[in-house]
Amino acid sequence: MGSDIGVSISLAGVIGAAVGFYVGWIDYKILKGMLQALETKNKQAGGDGGVVARYKALFGALVFGVPVIGFPIIGYWAASLLTG
Repeated sequence: MGSDIGVSISLAGVIGAAVGFYVGWIDYKILKGMLQALETKNKQAGGDGGVVARYKALFGALVFGVPVIGFPIIGYWAASLLTG
């Protein structure tokens, strides 16, 4: 009845992805805070917020996407390779 599509998910890989997600979430929070600090510093100096304010949506997507999506992928891959 059911069709086997040949996808196997390793437990080690899932654990690696979870650890990668956690590290990515922490990295996201740090990078987000740094961008907000740069924007605030520029505004307090009399500017308009600088490059960070102008490209806020792009930076937000990159800062979120790379760590929160990329780190779990790397974690899964690394854990799967280490365990064989």
